[in-house]
Amino acid sequence: MKISTTRKEANFYIARVGSKVGQPMWDNYTANNAFSVESDDPENDYQKVLHLYRSGKIGVYASGTCQPSIRKSDIVKLIDNHNVSRNTLLKMAAVDKLIIAKEKELKKLKELQSAIARMI
Repeated sequence: MKISTTRKEANFYIARVGSKVGQPMWDNYTANNAFSVESDDPENDYQKVLHLYRSGKIGVYASGTCQPSIRKSDIVKLIDNHNVSRNTLLKMAAVDKLIIAKEKELKKLKELQSAIARMI
């Protein structure tokens, strides 16, 4: 896995500044506020970073009061020292996909409910 600060195409991104510092993203939400990550196994590495983010380990390294940020060296150190089984990462990915599917289903139901309320 290669992490860089230059803005370019990558397999996924890690937010380096702002309220979502340390959160992995498939799409870069801003121009210069994310690290670019190139990986041979993007799904697995994405889940590894997501596990670090959700466990709060990345937040410990965030600095700044107004707009938190994290250094590249801290991210690299965390990822290198993080040991989690591939099986656990696969289970996390399956749960995330299920949550996304259920959220889409809920959104459609809410739209249907709104349409019915307008008709009445």
